[in-house]
Amino acid sequence: MAPPELTWRPPQPSVVGKVSPSLLATWKTCRLRVGFQLDPAASGLKRRGLRAAVGIVAHAVLERQFSSQEEFAAAWAAESSRAYEELARDWAPATPPAAQNWPAWALTKHQVAQRVVRDGAVGATAASRSRGSASGRRKQRPVAEPTGRTPMLPWRERWLEDAVLGLKGRPDLVEREGGVLTVADFKTGQGDMTDDHRDQLLIYAALVRSSLGELPARAEIRRPDGSTQAFGVRNEDVDDVARRASSARVLLNDAAVGRRRLEAAPGPDSCPSCPFRVACRPFLQAYQPDWICGHVAAGRVVGTGLLGAQRYLDLDVVAPRWRPRQLRLVGLPQQTAAPGQLWAVSDFEGTSATGFARWNTLTWRWPQ
Repeated sequence: MAPPELTWRPPQPSVVGKVSPSLLATWKTCRLRVGFQLDPAASGLKRRGLRAAVGIVAHAVLERQFSSQEEFAAAWAAESSRAYEELARDWAPATPPAAQNWPAWALTKHQVAQRVVRDGAVGATAASRSRGSASGRRKQRPVAEPTGRTPMLPWRERWLEDAVLGLKGRPDLVEREGGVLTVADFKTGQGDMTDDHRDQLLIYAALVRSSLGELPARAEIRRPDGSTQAFGVRNEDVDDVARRASSARVLLNDAAVGRRRLEAAPGPDSCPSCPFRVACRPFLQAYQPDWICGHVAAGRVVGTGLLGAQRYLDLDVVAPRWRPRQLRLVGLPQQTAAPGQLWAVSDFEGTSATGFARWNTLTWRWPQ
C-alpha cells in the first residue's frame, strides 16, 4: 500500500483525435503512462533524452550525400550542436552533457559516416554534389504532381494523417525500390525488429495507402551501418493495427471525459524508462529495490539550504518504504520547495540518506 500522504490525482488526458505509432506503443506498455503523457499538467515531465538526441542527429544527416569526411564531420557537428541546444532548453537550468558523451554518439557517427560518404561518393555527379553535398544540406529532389496534389515519390519525412482511420505519423522514407513500393524507418539501435517497430511501419503503410491509393508491398527498418530488416506488408495486418489504434483512441477519449479510468501496469520492465514515476502512485506502490531504474523517492520537505554553492533539499521520506526515512538531496539546479510540502524526485544518485542530483533529475510536487 502507498502511504496515505500520497494523495492520488489520476492523470486527466486531453481528447485524442489521431493515434501515432509512439502513442500506440506506449498504450501497449502502460495505459496510465499515456494518460500522463496527454495530461497538460504532467506532460512537461517527458523530455528528450540523450539516446533520442543521437537518433535525431543521425536522421538529420542520413539521407544527405557528402563527397568527403570533412564535409560530413562539419554537418554532424552542426546537427549535434543543434540537438544539444534543444536539450539545454528542455532541461534548463540544468546543463546536459556534451554531445561527445552521449550514449553511442561516436559509434553512430562512425556508422553514418561510412554509409553517407561512401554512398555519396559513388555515382554522384558534380552537379548533384554542388546542389546537396558541398553545402551539407539534404539533397532536394524536384516534386511533381502526378495526381491531384499528391507529390511524386520519394517522400522523405512527409507528415501523413488520416481522419477516417484516426492515424498520424511521419515515415522517414517512402520510395519505389526496384519497382517495389517501400516504406522505411531509420533506427540507430542495433537490436532486432520488435513488435512495436512492426506496428509503426504498418501504421505508416496504412497512411501511405490512404494518401497514395496504393499499399506498400515492403516495410523495413534501416540502420546506420547499412543493415536492414524487412517484411512484406499485407492488407489484413494493416487493418489489424488500424483497429487496435482505433480501440485505444476510443478508450483514451472515454478516460478524457471521465467515463473510464486508465489502468497502470507497474513492473521492472514497464517503469524504468517512464518519466512519470515521480507522479505515479501505482509505481510507488510496486517499486522494489532490485528494479533497474533511476532512483525515486517521495517525501515531505523538512528544510532547504546551501552547501557551498550547491542547493540541498531535506525530505522525510514516505515512499518507497524500503528507503531510509530521511534523504538529503544535494545539487538541485533550482529549488522552489518549502517546508511541509510533499515532493518526489527521480533519477538521482545514492541509496543512503544522502543523494546527489544529476543533470536529468526530475522533481514533482504532489497535491495536498
